[in-house]
Amino acid sequence: MEFNRRYNYNDLNNLSMLALSSHISNEDYERLNKMRIAFNFYDGFHWEDIPAQDKPEITENYCRTYVNKFIAFEFGRGFNFKTDNDTRKKSVNEEGQDSFDYLNSIWEDNKQELFCTELGQMKSITGEGWVQVKYYSPEQIKDPYGKYPKGRIRVSVIPSAVVFPIYDQHEKDDLIQLTIQYPIEIREETPIMRRTRLKTEIYKQIWTTEKVEIWEGGVKTLDIPNTYGVIPFVQIKNLPVAGRNEGLSDLDDLIPLNMELNMKKSDISEIIDYHSAPITIIFGAKIGSLEKGANKIWGGLPKESKVENLKLEGDLTASVSYTKELKLTMSEIAGVPEGALGGTQAISNTSGIALQYSNLPLTEKTKLKKRSSKVGLEEVNRLILLISLQENLISIPEGVTLKQFYYNEVTIPDSLPKDLLIELQAIEQEMRLGLENRKGAMTRLNREDIDLKLADIDRDREENPEIYDIQETQVNSGITNGQTNIEKVRKEIQGKNG
Repeated sequence: MEFNRRYNYNDLNNLSMLALSSHISNEDYERLNKMRIAFNFYDGFHWEDIPAQDKPEITENYCRTYVNKFIAFEFGRGFNFKTDNDTRKKSVNEEGQDSFDYLNSIWEDNKQELFCTELGQMKSITGEGWVQVKYYSPEQIKDPYGKYPKGRIRVSVIPSAVVFPIYDQHEKDDLIQLTIQYPIEIREETPIMRRTRLKTEIYKQIWTTEKVEIWEGGVKTLDIPNTYGVIPFVQIKNLPVAGRNEGLSDLDDLIPLNMELNMKKSDISEIIDYHSAPITIIFGAKIGSLEKGANKIWGGLPKESKVENLKLEGDLTASVSYTKELKLTMSEIAGVPEGALGGTQAISNTSGIALQYSNLPLTEKTKLKKRSSKVGLEEVNRLILLISLQENLISIPEGVTLKQFYYNEVTIPDSLPKDLLIELQAIEQEMRLGLENRKGAMTRLNREDIDLKLADIDRDREENPEIYDIQETQVNSGITNGQTNIEKVRKEIQGKNG
C-alpha cells in the first residue's frame, strides 16, 4: 500500500510551502519545510517523501505518541496563576471583578484546556507556539445571547507556518516586526461570459509597534496606527536553544529513528508475506500443464527432477532485535520511559515517589519545557490586561500602580500523583521547626487563590474552633506536649487507641 498526501489549502501547516514559496526567503523556506515534515510524521504520513517501493509500507506512529505524552505531562492539569494582592481587593470592571477574576473569566471563555492542548501540540511539533491576543468589537462577533456587550478578548494559537518574525540584529529577543501571511481564495468575475472564479491571493498582516498593515494580493487594504504600542503576539518556545530565536522540536531527533523503524518493520513484513505463501521450485522438469492449487498431485515427472518450496533458511531474530533496539533508542532520546508508553507495569503498590523516579527522564524534560511556557503565559496575561484596558473593558483601580496591575505569576502543576500524606507530614515538621509557613505549604500543595483561602480558613477557625482543635494544633512539639492529631490517627490505624 502506498500512502500519498496532497497539499490542502485548508491546512495552514502545509499550505505555506505551496503558495508562499515565491514570497519568502530561503531560510524561511527551509524552516517551513522542516515544520511540514514534522506535521506529516505527527499525522502518520511517514512515507510521503520516500520514493514508492514495491513492498509493504508499515507505519508505526511513535511521533504522535511521544508528542501526546509530552502534552499530558506538561499541561495535563492546565495552569494556574495569581495576581497582586492589593489589586485583588479592588474591582477592575463594572461587574465587580478584580484582576484575578477577570483573567480567570477570559481563560474560561477561551477554553483554557483546549488552548493548552493546541499550544502543547504546536510547540512540541514545530518547536515554537505563537499566541495572539485580539479584541473583537460587538460588531465583529455574533452574540445572540448577549454575552459580549462590550466585545470579546480572543486568545488563540496561531499555526507556526504562517508566522514570520523579524528580530533586532543586536537584541535577539527584541521583536521589531511580525508578519502573518497565508493564501486565501477570492472570488472574481471573468471578463468573458461574466462568470465568477476562485483566485488564490496572499493575505498579509504586518505588525510593528507603530502601525498595522493588511495586504490582499499585493493591495494594501488597511493601514492604521497600533494603539497598543506592542505587537500582540507571544512566542512560546518548546525547548530554548542558546543563541537562537527558534525553539527545538521534540521530533527533531525522533523522525529519522521512526523512519528507520518503519523501513525495517516493512522489510520484516515483506519477508513474512514472501514465505507465508511460498514459491514452488521445480528442478529438471517443465511446468507444462501441471495443475496448480491445494490438494493437487503431480505425477510422471522425470526421475532426476525435484520439487520443493522456497524456504526461509535463516530466522528473523536479528531483525526483530534490531527493531527492539530502535524502539529503546527512541525512548532514551525522547526521554520517555518505555513503561510510560502503555506497557504493563506493576503499579498497584508503587508509591508516588517511586513513580516520580521511574519517570524521571520525562519529568526532567517537562521541567525545561515548563520554564518557557510559564514565561510566555505570563506575558499573554499581561497582554490580555493591556488590550482590555485599551478597549475600555477594564480600568486600573485607584491607588494601584502599573507594576501591581500587570503583575501575575503562572504555575503549571505536576501531572504525576504524589504521596499526599508524606508531603503533609514533611510540611508539618518543617512548620514546627520554623522552616515553612502556611502560604508556602499551600503553594507546595498546588492550592489556588492562596491568600483568600487562608483568610477563609482563619475566619472559619474563629467561628468553629472545636473543629480545628486549636489547642492541639498550636503545640510546639508532639514529644513534650502529648500526641498530635496525626499520631492519634496512626495509633487508631494500628489498633492501639486508648
